[in-house]
Amino acid sequence: MPNNLDPRHPILSQEYAIYTPPMDRMINTIGDWIDQRVSGGHIYGPSRFGKSRAIKWHLKKVLEDRFKATLPLVVWIRRGDSLVSEVEFWNTLLMAAKYEFYNPEKPKAKAAARFLFEQQFVTLARLSRGNYVVLLIDEAHDMTLKEWKWLLGLQNALDDQGIRFSVISIGSYELQYQPDYLARTGNAHIAARFYAYDTKFHGIASGDELGYVLSGYDVNSEWPKMSGISYTQYFAQGPFAQGMRLLNCKDNIWVAFEQLLPPGLRSKKGFMLEIPMLHLANSVEQALRRLGSGEEWETVTAYGSWLQMVAKTGFTDHMRKIA
Repeated sequence: MPNNLDPRHPILSQEYAIYTPPMDRMINTIGDWIDQRVSGGHIYGPSRFGKSRAIKWHLKKVLEDRFKATLPLVVWIRRGDSLVSEVEFWNTLLMAAKYEFYNPEKPKAKAAARFLFEQQFVTLARLSRGNYVVLLIDEAHDMTLKEWKWLLGLQNALDDQGIRFSVISIGSYELQYQPDYLARTGNAHIAARFYAYDTKFHGIASGDELGYVLSGYDVNSEWPKMSGISYTQYFAQGPFAQGMRLLNCKDNIWVAFEQLLPPGLRSKKGFMLEIPMLHLANSVEQALRRLGSGEEWETVTAYGSWLQMVAKTGFTDHMRKIA
């Protein structure tokens, strides 16, 4: 990278998330469930479509803007490996709840960890001047039956104290099969509580949605903070000053993704293209890095160039795997 580009820029560090229409729909759905005080709901969709980025970068702010209050919400990003003991389960939840361990290397005993986590939720409810708390689980498709039973016990304990407890699960397609599995294994009561509502998370599904995302890079982004300089402007100052925008590349980008679909998928009955946000972001990042390195706008944003950049993201193989 040229010396004029700061390696701390979010595009170069990949530490950012452009707000998208699918993110907006997901967060508003969660807000509706909070309004309704549901006992549980789940949101499922293919990997790499932007669910986790929405949770990390936008969820809390958008919901607090909606409710004009600090939400009694704990976000737990569940790791892929199965938790093996109840001790580890409650201690992991304590860390997610930002509990300050006196000695982080020495976990609490099972009973103590469970009690402390329950009290964390009681405190959250009181600080929000209400009787409602939410646990949001990302990567929830890996949850085990034991873990759901432990959460069921927690929900019962909080209910005895007059506190409503909701669990919202976010995960991949496997998540939509969990309610049926629980029902078939004699645990329909768990499915009824924690899987009462559901919705699907979609990719970028139209040219208008793609344009909205590209405008995020052109206008609705900023770095350095308080500079008023958008991501596109930072990497392409000259072309940006002349009125060039990524939004104008919308049609070329959409067609490039269409052309790189696996053979036969586009003609599959009922199929509609939904662009994963990861592959779109990686394509745009390639373009911005090239512009920042001095390449001409017309060269970087030509259709053939977008076709090559999208191909480099592994989009075709990813769509083949999830199709």
